[in-house]
Amino acid sequence: MKHLLSVICLSVSCLVLVTSTVQCKRSDSELAPKIASLIGTWKLVQPDSTYDVTLVFALDTAHPPQDVTSFKASGKAGTNAYRLNMFAAIDGMMMADQITNTEIAGTPAAMQFEQSYLKNLKVVARYELPTDHQLRLYHGGDQPRVLIYEKQN
Repeated sequence: MKHLLSVICLSVSCLVLVTSTVQCKRSDSELAPKIASLIGTWKLVQPDSTYDVTLVFALDTAHPPQDVTSFKASGKAGTNAYRLNMFAAIDGMMMADQITNTEIAGTPAAMQFEQSYLKNLKVVARYELPTDHQLRLYHGGDQPRVLIYEKQN
């Protein structure tokens, strides 16, 4: 009887340990609400909304979120489409990496705008979500050093 009770206690202890380990791992990879609200399509409204500029955040499922969440981002910048990796943290840190774009010719004004936009996007350092439908990306590029977007979906 003592042996049976010991086996049951040991089994329950192992079950509790396994369950708590799985729950800890699950919560480590859960997406924080602030980070989750980045997912979707954003449209540039400032500093210049002359061109139909979009930025789409999709979670990079190959790299589950930890301290920094990885996104596969893409969009349209005037004439050309672009893709890049973006990384965001709950404290507002954001950075871009490996930006590529198509090379379709447009008007000189559109091409100048596009070059400036992509240059600024490459040097994003911080993000802010003042409302559920507004995103601000702060960068170290040209003035005014902030790109402001409105959420489309």
